[in-house]
Amino acid sequence: MKKTLLGMLMTLLLISTMLSGCGSGSGSDTSESKTGENGTDHAKALNLKVVIPHFGGDPTGTIVQQEYEKEIQNYLGTEVKIEWTRIPWGEYSEKTKVMLTSGDIPDVMLVRGQDNIIKFGEQGLFVDLSQYMDKMPNYKTYIDATANNEQYLMNEKKQLFAFYDGSTNPTDITPSQYAAAYRLDVFQKHNIKVPTTLDEMYDAAKQLKTLYPDSYPVGQSEQYIEYEGILNANHTAGGIYWNGEKYVYGPTEEAYKEALMFLNKLYTEKLLDPAFWSDNMDEAKSKATSGKTFIYPLLWSGYVADFNANKQAGVTWALAMGADNPKYGKAWKSGSEQKGKGVGNGSGLVISAKSENVEQIVKLLDYQYSDKMVDLLMWGIEGKSYEVTDGKKEFLPALKNSDDFVGELAKLGVSVSMRTRPGIVFTPQEAIAKYTSIPDVMFYHDGKAQLENYWFASDKYGGKESIAPMDRAPKIMFTKDERDLRANTMTPIDTYVKESAVKFIKGEMSFSDWDKFQETIRKMGDYESVLKMYNDKVKQ
Repeated sequence: MKKTLLGMLMTLLLISTMLSGCGSGSGSDTSESKTGENGTDHAKALNLKVVIPHFGGDPTGTIVQQEYEKEIQNYLGTEVKIEWTRIPWGEYSEKTKVMLTSGDIPDVMLVRGQDNIIKFGEQGLFVDLSQYMDKMPNYKTYIDATANNEQYLMNEKKQLFAFYDGSTNPTDITPSQYAAAYRLDVFQKHNIKVPTTLDEMYDAAKQLKTLYPDSYPVGQSEQYIEYEGILNANHTAGGIYWNGEKYVYGPTEEAYKEALMFLNKLYTEKLLDPAFWSDNMDEAKSKATSGKTFIYPLLWSGYVADFNANKQAGVTWALAMGADNPKYGKAWKSGSEQKGKGVGNGSGLVISAKSENVEQIVKLLDYQYSDKMVDLLMWGIEGKSYEVTDGKKEFLPALKNSDDFVGELAKLGVSVSMRTRPGIVFTPQEAIAKYTSIPDVMFYHDGKAQLENYWFASDKYGGKESIAPMDRAPKIMFTKDERDLRANTMTPIDTYVKESAVKFIKGEMSFSDWDKFQETIRKMGDYESVLKMYNDKVKQ
């Protein structure tokens, strides 16, 4: 306990040192004078402290970052000096939690979780952007395009505390960046059928275990995905979700029980990796390229290119649509994208209430939502990263045909690389750039595998029936009291359910005790009142 407390104090001290002066002097103008490149006399410089995540690559000095800095200065008509603090994504939530709790925050920072945004916004830590609607026409376009935006993005007082994570999709496709994956070369070598159903997945895993006794054929790539691939096949989820008609609690459904029973069968027969709940991507990648894992029920599709890039391993992995459970129909995809503009409320950029010259900061962040800046950040610079053919943007052939297409985009600072992300992230993601910025990978469907773009393949082979209803759930928001009720009721229940799910899968809890498990859930809290709260919101 003492070590934990000491560690938190040390982290707080370090962050406070980095951000000293956040509330006094930052976000302000200085009296320096400089003439901008557009001939504007920059009488004062706008100084900002900014804290954002990074994803492995630093955009400093890249051509896109340089152009971004030039653009915002010309747009604001003043010199802009930004002191950047970039925190690795894996550490971001924990480190920024300390900042928020201390109240010592920079002028601009990304905050994860709308509950945090609303909570600290209502405490007066962030600027209420609803007072600046006339100053952010570009962001307002995204807000207006978001269904039920007031309830979804604002608190009960109609306060708006963040520039939420934006996206724009001018296409009509509804793709997903998640899929199942199979070690295709091994399946073909032994004439094993690539699964299209859960039963076929089990049969394939049995054959592979016989051929490779030291393996655990079914694995998982990341903890946060857990056993979602199996839940998707059974048309259920591990928590509260929208089922197309109303909000329900997945762990109370028979379909959820059946998913755990299937996983228990895999585990009992040593077909499921015991590290299913703890593997990180590095560990998963090692198993995927060394003959220890042959099946992933669900993973981020981009990992397959990484697996296959290991020339020394000489493996061939292929993506496929998630395995179906015929009892429920076509398996749901995870995270099917929508067309048009909009924002999600999972994270957003906030402005410190202590910052000076808030209007200029609002104007800067709003500019990132303009079509011009979205194009710059997502596509880069014409002639350097992309070209226009018949009115359509395409990344340069020299980049697409390179050994490391995404790496080349990252070197230029193109945001769609997802490694090097310029600007004050998150900035809106443009779908066509995102969909076409990846190399084709092997995608298996209808008895054959071929190189395809996994975004387009997931739409083509999945169809509308594969769209999970929760991905089109009504957009709702809760008051502070409602959020507290939800957290106080559901946090202990969700914790108990997750722990119990692992025990069911491992056989440490018997399915003959399922009714007792359900009774314990009911005794732990009135989850039905929480569901009613959700569903009442839909009716409003």
